[in-house]
Amino acid sequence: MQTQKVIEKLGYTPSEARVYLATLSLGEAHISSIAAKANLPRTSAQLVIDKLHKDGLVNFYVQRRYKYWVAERPERLLQIIQKREETMKEALPVLIALRQTGIKKNRRSNPTSSLGLFRMFADTASQPVLIANESVEIEYVNMAWERQYGYALEEVRGKNPRMFQSGKTPPQVYERMWKKLEAGRLFQSDEMIDTRKDGTVFTLLTTILRVKHGGIFHHIQILDEITERHRAKVMCGELLQTLKEQH
Repeated sequence: MQTQKVIEKLGYTPSEARVYLATLSLGEAHISSIAAKANLPRTSAQLVIDKLHKDGLVNFYVQRRYKYWVAERPERLLQIIQKREETMKEALPVLIALRQTGIKKNRRSNPTSSLGLFRMFADTASQPVLIANESVEIEYVNMAWERQYGYALEEVRGKNPRMFQSGKTPPQVYERMWKKLEAGRLFQSDEMIDTRKDGTVFTLLTTILRVKHGGIFHHIQILDEITERHRAKVMCGELLQTLKEQH
């Protein structure tokens, strides 16, 4: 298997994989050299390498006012895998509990009771929250969401959230999203770019969870500042714990 494909399987985009491999092969290099090696525009390469820097895959030093990038040891990739595995192990008990809830028989609740629970969760959150049904039709948004997007609940109820897509989000992000949701896993990304009612675009950390309650699936989306990556996961954990305690 090609090395680039291996890195992509870790959740990185083709551009991110190429920039990392280019930096690795060059040793020490200015961003223009990395961009040329990765066959990317300089501005695109800069955005990618900044993300790789946040992940701890590359570092830099400054000499005579020029910034030189250096790839960290490839063992760093193994550390990332191990960290993701630890995160998954932490989530397993909750996922197992959800599965057990889903296979219980002869227990029914009406759809409004599930939606009511999720509405309470949304209304207590300071972040924008959107709730959609199994058919991905919007059922509820909280006030923080209305302020962020500029729409009222009545304008979006029953519609698909794709109406907010800007066309600027890489297609592979949506592919990763559906793969994770269909596998019962939490999806989180800072690459989704949405459009407000007034036409302006924005990027916030997007966290989406597919939850089954009372035999009915719902999609819960939480938006947060990029710097608050952990907070949205904590909120999802609290919601799942509430569902677990109800059964």
